[in-house]
Amino acid sequence: MKQAINNLKDYAELAWASYFYFDFLKDSNNIPRKIYELNKQGQKIKDENSPRGYKEIEITLEHIVNQKYYNHEVLASLEKGDDIFTKMKNEAKDSFNLDKLNGEFSEIQAKNFAQRYKIYFHQANTLSGFSATLFYDTQEDRFVVGFRGTEYRF
Repeated sequence: MKQAINNLKDYAELAWASYFYFDFLKDSNNIPRKIYELNKQGQKIKDENSPRGYKEIEITLEHIVNQKYYNHEVLASLEKGDDIFTKMKNEAKDSFNLDKLNGEFSEIQAKNFAQRYKIYFHQANTLSGFSATLFYDTQEDRFVVGFRGTEYRF
């Protein structure tokens, strides 16, 4: 009975997690996405060497599920180059980027989740709003599929 309750808890947590935006881990070219690194006061850390003037870090699974980063801006992947056209494209990408994290786990829950699970595949929302994620449970050595319902707008 105890094992059945633990399984139910684990599956409920995975069902909840399936609503988070795992597609923010990497862009369409398989390049890791980034967020601004924050100091202990929750403010962006200045960095003159960064293209945007603030320190950037790659998004991890823990960032995505953690409520600490809820509504945190996900940065558009910038193209490299010093020519005017590249600069204009990058400015447009930043201007039209509305991506934000939506995690809701507590810090301890997010840390434990990120240590236990790996994302093997994530199908971001299709046109009908369908989404699914293939999780690998490192603790139980098994795969679990999380399906999210559709978000179709008529």
